[in-house]
Amino acid sequence: MTDKIMYWASVLFSALALLLLVANSALINGNRNLQDEIGRRQASINMAQNLTPLNQNLAQALAESAVKNNDKQISDLLASQGITIKKPENVKDTKKTTPAE
Repeated sequence: MTDKIMYWASVLFSALALLLLVANSALINGNRNLQDEIGRRQASINMAQNLTPLNQNLAQALAESAVKNNDKQISDLLASQGITIKKPENVKDTKKTTPAE
């Protein structure tokens, strides 16, 4: 009788071990896929951080050109991207006037 109980107990524990092995393999595979996805996202974040100064300089150059040339199309383009242009206040002429003689 004890041999029969020992046999079924060992079969039960073997099946449980096999089930845990399959579950562990599935979790490892799932984690690996998540790590790959996180790595891709991190790479795109790093690339975006490298391009940020370039984007800022480009937007600034476009804004300066729009103000300097009074270009409505460039102003509209920047506005469509959420960039507002503050036009400088009228700057007084720096030309020196000669006093009338």
